[in-house]
Amino acid sequence: MFFPIRTDRQPKSTPWVNYALIALNVVVYAFTWQSTQQFGAAVAGGYSLQEAFRDIPGVGLWLWPDESLIRLPQFLTYQFVHSGPEPVPVLPILLPLHLIFNMLFLYVFGNAVEDRLGKLGYLAFYLAGGTLAGLAHIVDPTAGPVLGASGSVAAVTGAYLALFPMSNVTIAYWLVVFVGSFVVSSVVLILFRVVMDLIFQLSGIGRVAYLAHLGGYLYGFVVGMGLLMLRLLPREPYDMLALIEQRRRRAAFRKLSRQGFEPWENTRPGDPPKPGRPAAAPNDEDQALMQRRADIADAAGRRDLPAAAERYANLLTDHPDQVLPQTTQLDVANQLMADGRYDTAARAYELFLSAYRDYAARGQVQLILGLIYARYLNRPERAAELLADAKPRLAGDDAALADPALAELACPPFPTAPPPRA
Repeated sequence: MFFPIRTDRQPKSTPWVNYALIALNVVVYAFTWQSTQQFGAAVAGGYSLQEAFRDIPGVGLWLWPDESLIRLPQFLTYQFVHSGPEPVPVLPILLPLHLIFNMLFLYVFGNAVEDRLGKLGYLAFYLAGGTLAGLAHIVDPTAGPVLGASGSVAAVTGAYLALFPMSNVTIAYWLVVFVGSFVVSSVVLILFRVVMDLIFQLSGIGRVAYLAHLGGYLYGFVVGMGLLMLRLLPREPYDMLALIEQRRRRAAFRKLSRQGFEPWENTRPGDPPKPGRPAAAPNDEDQALMQRRADIADAAGRRDLPAAAERYANLLTDHPDQVLPQTTQLDVANQLMADGRYDTAARAYELFLSAYRDYAARGQVQLILGLIYARYLNRPERAAELLADAKPRLAGDDAALADPALAELACPPFPTAPPPRA
């Protein structure tokens, strides 16, 4: 048994809407959990579907593809009804596994999605996702009634894939006597679930509404990507659209390099040499520099950021002004900061700000660099300069970080080094 328990993407504010959705599912389950057993017993005893629909409380909340039984409110109500207790593998107990797993996935992925979409936006997105998933289910002419939040949760995970593809998910496992956990990329986990649902749908395995899951995934991913492309959501360096743009830039960079261009030097074949650079083929030093940059790009492309950061730190020792492509430069700067190498991280951020003056989230980079100078490197003047320049560009929690830091910087004295001895 495998199930997610957390991600490394923590919300900046309390996800009250997601908590309320989970609570509502639990409350509805408390009043309707017996309906699935009663329905099964009634049908086995000779009841028709119409009679079961009429006589068993809770069954009318399910989504019924049958034209004589379907009602418009069912597209919302079915999202909050779950099947009754099921046997737990190995253990002699019954638990509401349908409810537990849906709510676990909703908690793990929904908190971060609500944080990006906002509370009302997330509520509308969630309910619309369940509705679209229900429509996908009833497209199948052989489909039976469906219940559960799986379609809505699939929509949430599809949006999570678009918004946070590089986050990591901690997976817990329980295999008879073996219990533990491991970490996997959200891309790997979500795509694995999509592929498995597609295989099960095509093979007809089980009595699960796989088509509703697939419709939910597609809806969530398309909405997430659409909001990013239309810039209705603030862009982040690690969203899916940024990864696609980064891959395209790297491909263009490699193509130019193969044709003899030197993109980071802004030269092309046949251009007159820059001062201090030969017009001939690159010498050994230039080739070594190119190889070192290529090694950094390769490590960053494999998401081995500790290796990329280490190589870049070594590169700065020999070439203090080397700047990497935008996303890679920011990646290695963030990794250096995470590793506690604040001097080198500050240098990497300074080079980033100097090279990419039009970066959309420039204020956030200035905020990070200002806090590094204020808290770790004892450079209050530069910290105050960065934070003051960043403040008009910041909002929400970012602004809340800048304000107290600026207040502290405005209150001298700062610790100073002792005077040199004669």
